[in-house]
Amino acid sequence: MAKYKKSAQRRRIISVIVSLLLVFALLFAIISGITKGVRSIKNKVHARQQYAATMEAKLDKMSLEQKVGQMILAYHPAKDDVAAQKKYQFGGYIFFAKYFQDNTPEGVVADMASFQEVSKIGMLLAVDEEGGTVNRISRFPMYRDEKFASPQEIFHGGGWDGIVADAKEKAAFLKILGLNTNLAPVVDVPYDEKNYIYNRSFGTNPEEVADFAEYVTTEFKNAKVVSCLKHYPGYGNAGDTHRTVIEDPREQQILDTRDSMPFQAGIAAGTPMIMVSHTIVDAYDAKNPASLSKAVHNVLRNNLGFDGVILTDDLQMSGVTKFVADPGKAAVLAVQAGNDMLCTGTPVAMYEAILKAVKDGTISEERIDESVLRILEMKKAYGLIEQKK
Repeated sequence: MAKYKKSAQRRRIISVIVSLLLVFALLFAIISGITKGVRSIKNKVHARQQYAATMEAKLDKMSLEQKVGQMILAYHPAKDDVAAQKKYQFGGYIFFAKYFQDNTPEGVVADMASFQEVSKIGMLLAVDEEGGTVNRISRFPMYRDEKFASPQEIFHGGGWDGIVADAKEKAAFLKILGLNTNLAPVVDVPYDEKNYIYNRSFGTNPEEVADFAEYVTTEFKNAKVVSCLKHYPGYGNAGDTHRTVIEDPREQQILDTRDSMPFQAGIAAGTPMIMVSHTIVDAYDAKNPASLSKAVHNVLRNNLGFDGVILTDDLQMSGVTKFVADPGKAAVLAVQAGNDMLCTGTPVAMYEAILKAVKDGTISEERIDESVLRILEMKKAYGLIEQKK
């Protein structure tokens, strides 16, 4: 019995020593991690300050007209596209399937170069190449033997390795053609396959969609191709805003956890841009579409901590046009809400409306500067400022 007591006592002593060693090791790891984290944050802040100062100097040299032009992501014009860019200096063009169908790979490369040639600041040359049901380019065999598959199909066949490989291939594919922006990935979290956004989504599990957002954002960032998380605050089970005004009555707790999770993961991975949808999200703002809601933008900026470029979904969609018919008024509301860039098929009308609003004091030039500085910083990060030197 004495021998047993000594043995038990020895085990307790060893157990206490081991526990203390583990505690010390954990404390060391935490302190080391905090120190590294603080150092990393300081380095990033210092780099951002130097970076911002350079872009602020560039911003100071821009005219109001040039600033407002940067806030427009315009539909590619069917004609006089080079002349339009030379005159308005839009922040970017977005291209749809018909443009690629009526062109060739060589023609696309030449066109992209011609747009950049007349741009004082490198343009965003953008497409929606999501994979699956939305492919603007790869659906045509002269560009790719097979169209890009949907994220669901890729994951089913190749897991996360497949998702990473697909993102890398998409980025390389776009760069070869002279394009530098993909308005993807879709990180909405539907509830089931009956929901409008389901076929374009990665799936119904928010944790998995968050991983998807992180992987795709990281690969595009590494490739120096601008990506865009969409559609904040998340469609969930809401209907199609291409067709009409859509209300989302879900509770804020669901939106702040389930639907925000992929956006938070993408933000942590360094996404440069987030697109805001046109759903009317009652929990944040029961009166205005998210794209025109300052309250929604405040959640994205303040609660999620996103300091990159916020882009509206297409302002020609019925979710906006049935809410406010006049494109000029929609543009002003979008800027007042906090958007940095406006995706639009009526770019000149919106450009002129924003200019007028600044000149008559409806929108301050300081508000314009906030957005343009973010756009310039993003473009610098992706090599579009140096491109014009």
